[in-house]
Amino acid sequence: MASPRLSGAAFLAGAALAAVISGGLVEERLSAGSLHVGAVVNALVTLASILTLALLGRRVPLGPGVVVPQVAGAAVGVLLVHVALRRGWITGAPWLAERPAQLVNDAVAVFATLIVVWACVNRRDLRLLVAALAIALLYRATGRFWHLDAAPLGFLVTVQDLVVAQFVCAALALPLYDWMTRDDLAGWG
Repeated sequence: MASPRLSGAAFLAGAALAAVISGGLVEERLSAGSLHVGAVVNALVTLASILTLALLGRRVPLGPGVVVPQVAGAAVGVLLVHVALRRGWITGAPWLAERPAQLVNDAVAVFATLIVVWACVNRRDLRLLVAALAIALLYRATGRFWHLDAAPLGFLVTVQDLVVAQFVCAALALPLYDWMTRDDLAGWG
């Protein structure tokens, strides 16, 4: 069983990661798919993912005491961004539509990324990496069902493209970061 302090840290890490990912998706929607916004968002998501991995490290056994608070924190982070957008706390474009299907975009981006983080904590567990990849592929294959805003001039990059790009960036960066920071490499420097 994880300590209350670790559970609290896991909750906050999940919430922060989700807020960065979900907020990035909102920014991408507001910019009508700007490639510049997408690149910055991908960099921030990758950084937040690496910080989440660094927080957990190898000293934390990955179990319900870590996973459950992280999932709960991630759900709260996504909901906070969507509540802020719906209430007008985040200024939106007049064409921006906030519907329940938008949560699918955020959930896939957040939870596929969290699964990659968990795979790295478990020494790059292949089963978890395959599960995250399966989620991303299934999402991409069914992308036409998920809501897209109708920007006046269209989207340069769709929300679904950004979700997949976020996942790919994190999926490439996290194992590389994990491998580079392994304890057995510490004596090489």
